[in-house]
Amino acid sequence: MMQKRFILFVVLPVVLPGCAGLYDQQHPAPVYTGPAPVYRQPPVPPPQPQVQLPEPTVKTTPIPEFNQQLIPIAPAPMTGGTGDSLPSMPDAGAPLAAGVAPTPVTPGAALNVPPPETFTLTPFQPIEPAASSSPAVGALVMAANQNSQSGNLDSAIATIERARNIEPNNAGLYYKLALLRIKQSKPKMAEELAKKAALLAGGDRNLKKHSWLLIAHARELQKDFPGAKAARDKAAGF
Repeated sequence: MMQKRFILFVVLPVVLPGCAGLYDQQHPAPVYTGPAPVYRQPPVPPPQPQVQLPEPTVKTTPIPEFNQQLIPIAPAPMTGGTGDSLPSMPDAGAPLAAGVAPTPVTPGAALNVPPPETFTLTPFQPIEPAASSSPAVGALVMAANQNSQSGNLDSAIATIERARNIEPNNAGLYYKLALLRIKQSKPKMAEELAKKAALLAGGDRNLKKHSWLLIAHARELQKDFPGAKAARDKAAGF
């Protein structure tokens, strides 16, 4: 133990300075330096000269005026056999015979068409039904007549409807309602009301006759002329 301490305190002071001298005698490591790199940009190509192209031109040619003339072709006369044979028709694609000129057609010329059959309305003369025995119904009928004469047909119809609620089987009230519907241009409703009046008239032949005449007039307004004739024939039986 004493020997180790002797070597530590005697030998180390001698060895350490010598090692320090060896360190001082060594040259420093060389440092290699070179010139800084130079970055070169790629060469820029010279600008190309711009070539100006001529603008395209479009030439238009006006279209000559087109005047279309329609030349009507007159139909060839139909000639054919007799009996059951049909007349021969000319070929549509065959040319016209030599020397035959087409017949001009005047625009707007009237064709030879027979005029439609016209009908005239049969004269119709309404009557005033017999007055009711009920004072209330009589007053309502008078008020309805005044409204009808002044042109207030809706009020007149409403007044007769009130009177009919009092006397639902009064044929004269149905007849007056039918006349008011004729004035309103409602012939279909007038026809139904007149049929009801003729059914309820009973022994009043005059009211039955004029109810059927009113039916005929309503049917004529509906263009039902055969039905109107049948109604007039039935009215003639009373």
